[in-house]
Amino acid sequence: MPKRKILVVDDSTLVAEAVKAKLEANNYEVQLAFSGEEALDKVGAEIPDLMILDVYMPGIDGFEVCRRLREKPETQSLPIVMLSSRGNIKEKLAGFRVGADDYLVKEFDLLDLPYRVKLVFRLRGLEEEEGKPAN
Repeated sequence: MPKRKILVVDDSTLVAEAVKAKLEANNYEVQLAFSGEEALDKVGAEIPDLMILDVYMPGIDGFEVCRRLREKPETQSLPIVMLSSRGNIKEKLAGFRVGADDYLVKEFDLLDLPYRVKLVFRLRGLEEEEGKPAN
């Protein structure tokens, strides 16, 4: 089975690279984008299997990126996991209202990330492979 493609979108290079390293260690193919505009361009060129999307970025924020993707037939079912430095319920609900499948606060444990990605794929009926994510 080919590797699942994940687009990680975060204006913090440090966060994006850490998430990329963890996902690649778990056999995912990862591309990075550092703005909402770049994310929309990359999805327009090739739709990934899943997007991990920072909420607060300069320019087009993650809420708007998610909303735009949900409006288009070709991307309305794209699994989206939102990341934010804010974890209050109001922020999480805003993410779910625009169409996020999951919402993680940036203080999340990187060890947990592959499990959350796998869960989103499973809930969407997209996960075929079994096994435990690598540490």
